[in-house]
Amino acid sequence: MKTCSSIGIVVTFVFLATGCSEKQPEKTAPKSYDVHARVTAISPDKTGVTLDHDDIPGLMKAMKMEFRVKDSKLLDGLAIGDQVEGKLFVESGKYLITDLKKR
Repeated sequence: MKTCSSIGIVVTFVFLATGCSEKQPEKTAPKSYDVHARVTAISPDKTGVTLDHDDIPGLMKAMKMEFRVKDSKLLDGLAIGDQVEGKLFVESGKYLITDLKKR
């Protein structure tokens, strides 16, 4: 009988532990947003750009933040202080600039 009650305790513990664990973040459908901003920094390896962007309706308020870029060629010809517009692709909480050009 000890074995059966020990198994029952273990099963109950596992059941309760899995029921109380943190929820995994929900995956959201990929979405693209228009971005209007000023370039404040370009990473030396050209994999990212820091933008002081306007509000992005439906996503976030205006702020300065760094974004990864899909292709380093998007940063060719851009300099700190340039006013730019482009597309921001968002998937599962990850941000990626997919298009960027001077305004």
